[in-house]
Amino acid sequence: MLHRDFFAFCTSLHLIELKAIGILSKVRHFAENDLVYSSGEVGDELFIINRGAVELLPHNARPGSVTTVLSRGDIFGETGALMELPRDHTARACAPLSVQSFRRSEFPELIQRVPSFFFFLAEKLTNRLFQAKELARSPNSLLELTGSLSNFDVVTVYQTIIQSMQTGLLSIADEEGETISTFYFEKGTPRWGRFEHLSGEEAFWQLFLHEHRSGTFFFSNQTQVRADWGEGSEMSRHADEILINAIQMRDQFEDLRKRMTDSSVRLKRQKLNLAWDNPKIEELRPVAEEIWQLAYNSAVTLADLHGQSRFCDWKIYRTVDELVRNGHFTLGANCEEPQLVGAGS
Repeated sequence: MLHRDFFAFCTSLHLIELKAIGILSKVRHFAENDLVYSSGEVGDELFIINRGAVELLPHNARPGSVTTVLSRGDIFGETGALMELPRDHTARACAPLSVQSFRRSEFPELIQRVPSFFFFLAEKLTNRLFQAKELARSPNSLLELTGSLSNFDVVTVYQTIIQSMQTGLLSIADEEGETISTFYFEKGTPRWGRFEHLSGEEAFWQLFLHEHRSGTFFFSNQTQVRADWGEGSEMSRHADEILINAIQMRDQFEDLRKRMTDSSVRLKRQKLNLAWDNPKIEELRPVAEEIWQLAYNSAVTLADLHGQSRFCDWKIYRTVDELVRNGHFTLGANCEEPQLVGAGS
């Protein structure tokens, strides 16, 4: 049940219950840096994140204080809504945010019309307590953690490491016990990483794009020297920044994957030359150039690109989407042989 988010819960409801959820809650949207609520305010709402990310800042937090970042499926504001206590922290949108809002005044009717909602709520909050208990360690101790990814999500594991400012190596293995990724942290800051054939930040993005419903993680408090990092594996951004970027990529990737559901469809070139002229996504030009070379002489699939590209899946899907949109490629299982045209045609 760990991976069941609010949308998955809603799919289990009867139509009459789903309508009640719609009547007794509302969707609220916040722009990046908007305050959802401030410390000390009366708390009469709880929120479930549908999309985006929110940062929880402790009361009287100082610049540079440790914060908690929540993402899709996470619940916040429950202490005020359930216990009628003032907010003890500030909640700020650290990316464009969409939440489902439930007011305390609606709880009596909600529990009558959709009793399973409160079981779902208890399930999520209990799991959070379980994770906090299992992962809590003194930042001054030697930290060696291991667990199943069926019980812990990678966001929680990652934030435990950065908030405790640990130095060591995080390894993730698949269900067969084969290591698929390693990430080295220095005093809570990610310094280098590998995920399958990807390295550096691309490996980090890839780790967060896909849910890990099986396998294990292991964090060992050990040192690593720069010579062991490997070419292209370094990471230099702030720990919170790359986490927020990863969460945004994950949300966008879900949208792209819904439109390009079959990774076995073939990508076929339709133009002689690549013309990448969208300034809004200029940072994806290297991805477009790599895909262009990989698909230049023969059709490839999204699955092929996943295994051959040095970029994460979000960048692959986003770039392919743009290349198909502007007529550079067709994407389909039974595409006819392309009639190549000049890039300016």
